[in-house]
Amino acid sequence: MHDHRPGGTPGGARLEPMALEVRHPTADTAEGCGGRRHERVLRIERNACVAAVSDDGSADRFLARLLGDGARLPADGAPDRSEAPGTTEATGTTGATGAVSVAVYGVDPRTDPEAVRRLVGVVPPGMPLPEAPLHDALVAAARQRGLPADTAAERATDLTDALDLRAVERTPVAELTPGQRSRAALGCALLHVPRLLLLSRPLDDVDSVSEKILCRVLGRYTASTGTVVFSTRSREVARRVTDRLVTVRGGEVRCDCLPATR
Repeated sequence: MHDHRPGGTPGGARLEPMALEVRHPTADTAEGCGGRRHERVLRIERNACVAAVSDDGSADRFLARLLGDGARLPADGAPDRSEAPGTTEATGTTGATGAVSVAVYGVDPRTDPEAVRRLVGVVPPGMPLPEAPLHDALVAAARQRGLPADTAAERATDLTDALDLRAVERTPVAELTPGQRSRAALGCALLHVPRLLLLSRPLDDVDSVSEKILCRVLGRYTASTGTVVFSTRSREVARRVTDRLVTVRGGEVRCDCLPATR
């Protein structure tokens, strides 16, 4: 993978850390290399929007395994029993190639998982949400994240408006359309104002109105607050809305980051 980090600053000033950096040790199997080890490095800049594209569930597995077992991130909005992203096999690798190293804004999930929990918002596969009317589900998700009751209610109302969900705020989440559910799941991920969003297929199989709203909210988020990495099975969606895209196979990034064609 290419290193997209900008060049050094004048005077050798230290660069700010990437929003997300993944180092994946691999065995060099090319003839004549003698089995040397080297690293694949994926670096994602601050305020970027990146799509991880796969024809199957590989991109979802890649996102789910990014942060390692130490982070134990909650599936935002889901009950505690929901499967949380994170395993020690961070990108589907095995011990044969060594451990994967991940940093979120320079923070290692293994050494400071609580800091990473504060930095990251997650929409996991299936978009689990509390079984309640939409507004109550958002409040419950905010409370699960540790927000005080008044702040939780205020944030839920703000996000209901931002995601154009006020008309269905009293509708049980089980009765939402796929597009409304995707918007609600994004709202849950945004409640604690994270700086990195890891989203499972937020734009796949949604109606055109929901796609427009989601893209608008994500655009404002990357312009002002943080970075987005989302999975999708559609290269068309990726090229339409992202700064960069990567192809994922077998839970690993298999090709260089490519600029999206808009």
